[in-house]
Amino acid sequence: MSQQRASQTRGFLFADLRDYTRFVESRGDQAAATLLGRYRLLVREVIAGFDGAEIKTEGDSFYVVFASASAAVNGGMAILEAAAASRETGDDPIRVGIGVHAGETAELPEGYVGSAVNLAARICALAGPGELLVSDTVRGLTRTFLAFRFEPRGRRRLKGITEPVLVYQVLPPAATAGTVDSGIGARWRPRVSRLLVAAAIGVPIALLTAAALVGGLTGAGPFGRLPTSPPDASLSVSSAPSPGDPGSADPDPLLTATEERLLARLPAAISEDCTSASAADGSAGGSVSLRCQLELSDAAEEVWVDEFPTSEALSGALSEAVARTRASPGECEAKPLAHGSWEVPNIHAGRLLCYQEEGSAWLVWTYDAERILFRARRGGDDWEALYAWWRQTAIFLR
Repeated sequence: MSQQRASQTRGFLFADLRDYTRFVESRGDQAAATLLGRYRLLVREVIAGFDGAEIKTEGDSFYVVFASASAAVNGGMAILEAAAASRETGDDPIRVGIGVHAGETAELPEGYVGSAVNLAARICALAGPGELLVSDTVRGLTRTFLAFRFEPRGRRRLKGITEPVLVYQVLPPAATAGTVDSGIGARWRPRVSRLLVAAAIGVPIALLTAAALVGGLTGAGPFGRLPTSPPDASLSVSSAPSPGDPGSADPDPLLTATEERLLARLPAAISEDCTSASAADGSAGGSVSLRCQLELSDAAEEVWVDEFPTSEALSGALSEAVARTRASPGECEAKPLAHGSWEVPNIHAGRLLCYQEEGSAWLVWTYDAERILFRARRGGDDWEALYAWWRQTAIFLR
């Protein structure tokens, strides 16, 4: 009978530059090479201070192993702090997203293999610029040992992972989500995953092209500057399908009954993965607020949804947003700074606002009869793609 080697629980960290491909296209190879060199030097200096072992570096991605989960979390936070501090030099900001998981793995001459490594990589893919996301395992191992705060980001379905994984964002102990600048245009804030479910719900898609959708959307408004990134129309985090009913999902324990009701009304394309939203993480001030993040491959990255108690409150929120952005009447299809009205005859009607701010394109739209306001963000300046996504999504409010 063969004996198994004694194993050890280690912390696995993955870090990637965000929007690096777009940076290369917009700034050129030389600027990109300089940014990449600064990023690699920064990460290597940090992980050396926490006795991390650099297992693999490919392009803008790092794979690092630490002796413990707490060392991996400390190292990840130190990387984000160093990236934020680097902004003060006036150089191009280092936009890094980090994921950490802990577990036992098999050790081979070329590194470690096992589900713990795969899961850490998947969690990293969820992290937006300036974010450190960890698994529930890491939180359980470190929450009474480290001084950081762990904000729940919902139960996530990750590629290649059978069971949904509860993910947390790590925040500085004294920071309020959404207020600490990461040095790359993002902030410490709660976040959710980017999971898009492109599902038809019985409304003929022909209505999308036949309907007259007029106006523009914008994404900041009276709520001020919204968190950037990653990437949420608002969605709530959904649980795994219940046995015997693959199409159903258990209510999310992180959502209230009123939030669950709002979630049930969202278009399927944005309702797969959402959490409740507060003023700190982008609520527009509605009586019920959700925040959702979509797949990286989708035109929209993040969506917020607010339900208001009165039509006056809804109208006031959008009017303040229009005034703040100084958008003029017009159609978003024609320019990225406009506001107007939109409708799908006999189905939906409301107001629309579009604008660009801090390296992101924004769309804001209302369903006046339902007293619901949506905001959607896409990193970069491709507002046309965001507008096209909206045209295919807005009709599906239930």
